[in-house]
Amino acid sequence: MFENFKRVNLTIGTPSVSITENGVAFSKSAIVKLGKPEYVILMIDEEGKQIAIQVCEKDDADSTPFLKNKKNVSVRWNNKDFLTTISSMMKWDIAQQGYKAEGQFYSNENAMVFDLKNATQINIADKLIDD
Repeated sequence: MFENFKRVNLTIGTPSVSITENGVAFSKSAIVKLGKPEYVILMIDEEGKQIAIQVCEKDDADSTPFLKNKKNVSVRWNNKDFLTTISSMMKWDIAQQGYKAEGQFYSNENAMVFDLKNATQINIADKLIDD
């Protein structure tokens, strides 16, 4: 009876990424929208000032561990080189100010793109993100 239906998960919040000196954190909504993947490919468009993550398999070239525990839907990367790259690209002082960018989901690519040009400032005293 429901063969033409697909389930909808109404996770609170919008898909987003937060960037602070403590790391890059993805919102629960972004993780769920991507299907709670264990591995992703991280991509950066320095000219367009965007980052993207695309779901992949463990053995794919450039795969990066993403969600380690499907019960605790939380992903934060603390890679200092990546943080430095983003800070430099955006001319952000993330030691003083954090940023949050909403993501655009592309179901045909099973990927999410975050346009950092449209990022908003967040209070770095706040928790990274938990929406």
